[in-house]
Amino acid sequence: MLFPVYVHKGDEKHAHGAELPDFPGCFSAADTWSDLPRKIQEAVELCCEDEEMMIPSPTPLDDLLENPDYEGGVWMMMDINLTTLKTKSV
Repeated sequence: MLFPVYVHKGDEKHAHGAELPDFPGCFSAADTWSDLPRKIQEAVELCCEDEEMMIPSPTPLDDLLENPDYEGGVWMMMDINLTTLKTKSV
């Protein structure tokens, strides 16, 4: 299922940071753009591993674009494999 991911672009000294608004407290980082999808999937799996959590429907990207908490980075849509998670859909 596609979920919005907010990416704080890194540089030579800092990794790209990723935040998943639909998974509170779930963050990830990767040195390269090509590593981000794998790192994001791993982060979601770790966030969900200790308890069965309710997975909401993805927040519409248009709603997030207006949020002032997300400035200075870029949005990407990430296909999160929910079959690996111990979850319930809302």
